[in-house]
Amino acid sequence: MSRKIAVAIIHGIGTQADDFAMEMEEKLKKHFIKRLRKIKPYIHAPESQIVIKPICWADTFAEPETILWEKFQSRKLDYMLLRSAMIHVLADAIAYQRSPSQKNFYKKIHARIDEKLNELACETGDGEAPLCVIAHSLGTVITSDHFYDLQQGKRIAEPLDNPLVKGETLTLFYTMGSPIALWSISYDEFDRPIEVPAKKMKDRYANIGEWINFYDKDDIIAYPLEPLYGSQYVKDYQAAVGGLLTGWNPLSHAKYWTSHSVIKPIVNGLIRTWLEINK
Repeated sequence: MSRKIAVAIIHGIGTQADDFAMEMEEKLKKHFIKRLRKIKPYIHAPESQIVIKPICWADTFAEPETILWEKFQSRKLDYMLLRSAMIHVLADAIAYQRSPSQKNFYKKIHARIDEKLNELACETGDGEAPLCVIAHSLGTVITSDHFYDLQQGKRIAEPLDNPLVKGETLTLFYTMGSPIALWSISYDEFDRPIEVPAKKMKDRYANIGEWINFYDKDDIIAYPLEPLYGSQYVKDYQAAVGGLLTGWNPLSHAKYWTSHSVIKPIVNGLIRTWLEINK
């Protein structure tokens, strides 16, 4: 019986629908199935070899952001549309920071990720399935924090007996339009990135694991990570994303999800991993 790969997709800043990753999920499955059938033409149900779960955390901030916005409705302020966008975008990054208050959105978001990773482990039928995480924008910061805290023993995941939830099976990490570099200002030890693959996966499989950081040179939110961490930890990949109206300007930030220059390397990583764990 073949082993499956678990794939989590984590969104970035702004209001998000539950189906935010639908198009990416469809493209990943389509190209993965096509590649796998070419290599293993007699494999049964290739579509079942990867299990994908989008993780939506935006609703954590939805109520307080709406309350804040409503307080300004009676004021005669200019650029109300832009102000609304700022509340739903910039406020995400501000509210996410660690806080001693009872709200503590930081803890709530990471508890949500634990919950969804546990569901993903159940759906793969294997708590030790290799984990691939694809994250965008602020989601890359959240994901990096999540696994860094687990690897450094700063946080304990629930449930305790699930290796996938504990981050022990993290194998592939793909960051898109990442502002992680900007967070380096707040930390003294920012030269210590998360381990990808996680130590237990590296010890078990010598030839799998990668962290690729996709950035478009026109995306002002995205920054390379090799200058901060070193190429031994993460590989920067300059991806041309967007179309005629968005590919040459900062609007490219929202266009990584279905870009061929992003999908292809991710599928390559998934195929290599599947072949290695199913030798």
